[in-house]
Amino acid sequence: MWKEYATYWPWGTVLTVRIVRALRRAALLFATLALAGCGGDDEPEPAGAFVTTLIRDLGSGQAATAWESLHPLHRKRVPQARYVQCESKDGFGGTVTKVDVLDVKQEPATIPGQFGQQPSTAVTVGVTLDVPESEAPERFTLTAHIFETDGTWSWVIGPVDYAAYMTGNCPAQG
Repeated sequence: MWKEYATYWPWGTVLTVRIVRALRRAALLFATLALAGCGGDDEPEPAGAFVTTLIRDLGSGQAATAWESLHPLHRKRVPQARYVQCESKDGFGGTVTKVDVLDVKQEPATIPGQFGQQPSTAVTVGVTLDVPESEAPERFTLTAHIFETDGTWSWVIGPVDYAAYMTGNCPAQG
């Protein structure tokens, strides 16, 4: 009867069932907290940081790197080699020197190649370029709609460029 209510630990101490259960719960709680602190969350990086990196990649000619974070539908329909070939002919016309996140908001958007709007995050950034032909830096503003896909952010090719890719052409340059 004693064995039903107590457990013998290797060093000879007798613990009651309640204490053993409490220790097991505590161990489970500590294990859960330890895993939560080890990068186990599914939250993507901040939207503004993602778009800033994307703009810097595209502006510096790293089209292959940018393609990796493209929305899965667009990666499926626009092969990486084709995308890199087309995008290497085009750029921002200067060196990206600064990207400022101006606004981040939830806003539905259309993914070219799909019908209807999808939940997205609209990130508006100001981009400053050092342009060789210009004495002063040039600045423009753009809004990128990004989509959370499998715990990470993805971006989409714009509708005009997407249509060009779907017809087997590179998007218009400039």
